[in-house]
Amino acid sequence: MPSKKWELYEVSGDTIKRKKKSCPKCGGGVFLAEHKNRMSCGKCGYTEFPNKEAKPETPAGKPEKEKKEEKPAKQK
Repeated sequence: MPSKKWELYEVSGDTIKRKKKSCPKCGGGVFLAEHKNRMSCGKCGYTEFPNKEAKPETPAGKPEKEKKEEKPAKQK
């Protein structure tokens, strides 16, 4: 199967930019594979997970407050 390394770079004028993130352990030229829930290196096994603590923001730029549901009191 032929290599498609040309798809991993973007040429703009005289500069070349990498489209994918490189592995911090292996260095440049070894890219992290993008999976549904993580990014991983196929050479050394380094894995990054997305930040789960990020909360969605409202259009005004303020984080949404969690709404507490109140249950009605039981009547006897």
